Amino acid sequence: MSTRNRTGNGRLDPGPVRLREFVGRVPIQVRYAETDAQAVVYHSNFLIYFEVGRTEWMKESGVPYTEMEEQGYALFVAECHIRYLGPAEYDDRLVVETRLAELRTRSCTFSYRVVREGEEDALAEGWTSLVCTGGDRRAVPIPDNVAEAMRRIADL
Repeated sequence: MSTRNRTGNGRLDPGPVRLREFVGRVPIQVRYAETDAQAVVYHSNFLIYFEVGRTEWMKESGVPYTEMEEQGYALFVAECHIRYLGPAEYDDRLVVETRLAELRTRSCTFSYRVVREGEEDALAEGWTSLVCTGGDRRAVPIPDNVAEAMRRIADL
C-alpha cells in the first residue's frame, strides 16, 4: 500500500468518497456468542465483520469470491489494522461500511467503518490488505476482469 494513504499511527485515510464510488453497507446484528463477559463485542470479531463487508462488496462488483476461486484465484489477507473507538454490545444493530482504498497489480486494500445503525460515529475503523494468489498460493496479478470490475465500482 502506498504510504500516501497512511497516517503516522498506521491508520488509513481513504480520503473523501469519490463521486461515483460504491460504498458497501452491510447490516450486522450482534449475537451473544460474539461478546465477552461484559456483553461487549470481543475485539477479533471486528475482523469477521470486515470480511462480511468485503465479501458483499466483491459481490456488488460483479465478481464474487466464488467466481474468483472457480478461476483458480484467491485473495489472502496479508495485513490488517483495527482502531477501536467505542463499544458495540450484544443485540446492537451495526452497519459495516466498506470501500476499496487502493488497487495494485497483485494486491488491494479495503477500508472499513463500523457504526451503530442510524448513527454516524464509528465504533471501529480499519483496513485489510489482500494479495491475489494462484492455485499454487503464490502472488499473481489480479485477473483483468476482476481488477476492472473493482476499479469501476470504486471509481478509481
